[in-house]
Amino acid sequence: MSEKINIETYFKKGLFVIPEYQRGYKWSVETNNTSSLEFFIDSLINASNLKEYFIEAVTVVEENGNIILVDGQQRTTSLYLLFAVLEEFELITNKLKYDIREDSHKWLNNLIIHNNEEFQNIDTQDIFYFNKALELIKVKLKENNTDKQEFLKFVKQHVFLLYNPIPKEKAINTFISLNGLKALMRDEELIKSELLIKSSRIEIQTQLSTEEQLGLEWKINEDRGTLARNWDKWLYWWNRSDVKTYFNTGNRHPMYYLLITYAKINYNTKETIKDLTFDSFKHQFISNSLDAKKHFDGLRKLQKTFEDLYHNFESHNFLGIILKTSNSKEDALHYFLNPSIDKKLSLEDYAKWSLVRATHLEIINNNTEKIENSNRLEEMIAIKKIKAQESINLIDEKYVYSTPDNEAFNDNRKEIAFRFLLLMNILEDTKLKRKFDFSIWNNRSLEHIYPKSKASDLNFEQEAYNQASIHCIGNLVLLYGDDNSSFGPKTFLEKKMSYFNTSEKFKSRHLLHTVSVFANSQWTENNITENKQSIIKQLNNYYELN
Repeated sequence: MSEKINIETYFKKGLFVIPEYQRGYKWSVETNNTSSLEFFIDSLINASNLKEYFIEAVTVVEENGNIILVDGQQRTTSLYLLFAVLEEFELITNKLKYDIREDSHKWLNNLIIHNNEEFQNIDTQDIFYFNKALELIKVKLKENNTDKQEFLKFVKQHVFLLYNPIPKEKAINTFISLNGLKALMRDEELIKSELLIKSSRIEIQTQLSTEEQLGLEWKINEDRGTLARNWDKWLYWWNRSDVKTYFNTGNRHPMYYLLITYAKINYNTKETIKDLTFDSFKHQFISNSLDAKKHFDGLRKLQKTFEDLYHNFESHNFLGIILKTSNSKEDALHYFLNPSIDKKLSLEDYAKWSLVRATHLEIINNNTEKIENSNRLEEMIAIKKIKAQESINLIDEKYVYSTPDNEAFNDNRKEIAFRFLLLMNILEDTKLKRKFDFSIWNNRSLEHIYPKSKASDLNFEQEAYNQASIHCIGNLVLLYGDDNSSFGPKTFLEKKMSYFNTSEKFKSRHLLHTVSVFANSQWTENNITENKQSIIKQLNNYYELN
């Protein structure tokens, strides 16, 4: 069971063991002229007037008096080095062991007895960064005129962590889950910590009485707790599986789109933010307490806007298309969420052009180009309309899914067919004021309505059917991939029975355009041809290409 303990109690728990699967010591590695260690030491110094200051939790395995560090190696090693600088050797003697990096183990233990000469010239990465860490800690303490004894007392007694022991058999999987994205999360976690520290900062006046100072400290802790709960609430929302699937955050920090959108909206220079870094965010938004409070409130309002967009059926459906198809999601979000932009497009307008692979600039600007046909100059046509027409032409072909001989086929047609069938299902959901489930994007299937295994049973030789085939858009519907196996080579009527058999679990049953197809009483060459013509006509009308 997890317990809240101070750092002195933590270091008295036993011998800390760095297991073989842990990476080397990295906190003194600089990125953009700063390091995690510098931030850590600054945070401790800035918080040294508080009665309680929390650092992140540690996850450990307890075994025979050893504390195996599953998560918390960098913090524990940094505290070890800090105690060495503060000459608190009693607390750290025989307290840190590297399982397989013998030189690192010897160097750290030799540090305690002030006899490092034998190991100073060992050319290992760990020792280089150990030395760098010691230098940085000394500089920080000197820069801040830190009283070493008072600071040591604060770190030992008033800095707390959550101590979380787990069973040994869960160690590896826990390590992977906790550390898999840690490097990618670093900047966002630094932003959180800096915002919380600066936003809740109150200058404590030395002329105040002890009671008044305690009151201010209580206020600081209360404010910081409130802000932390806000942040954690946002993080919980962004970590929801449905939200992560919808925004497709991938390996990015869950709150990436909140932070990058806020940065792009509020960045006060003409430069373009190409990526989100702690340095750039801190410089622009968290340089002082007043700015931090203002921008924390700005983030709160933007978070509310994101949640509103997600929960409203219409914005959910069309923003979902944008998030899945846009060539620049960051620019699209900035366009719609920046209140200073005079938006001439609705989410639906943007989405429909993004679906046919128009770029962000092509969508928001009415770019045109001259089209020459039959030696005469045609009228100016918007580039995005050209892309829409090209996409519709692709699925207007006789063979969209494959060729009669199942030869290698241009998957671009299948992708466009999927996108248009997706659009038609989304439009039906929107009419019913219903949010569409975008998990289908990575779990998709284009299903032949009339089974391709029975293609020889149909005859498309008649002139009325000559642009149709069993592989044309008219004989395809969208399904969730998990449902594809339920259909297989079944006949249309067998598929229809399966589709409407509510006793069977079938996720695709809520796809309304697909439902309309299986509502037919039969499925012949004529149905396939008419369905194809209906789809093409609907798309031409939607994109105003008639």
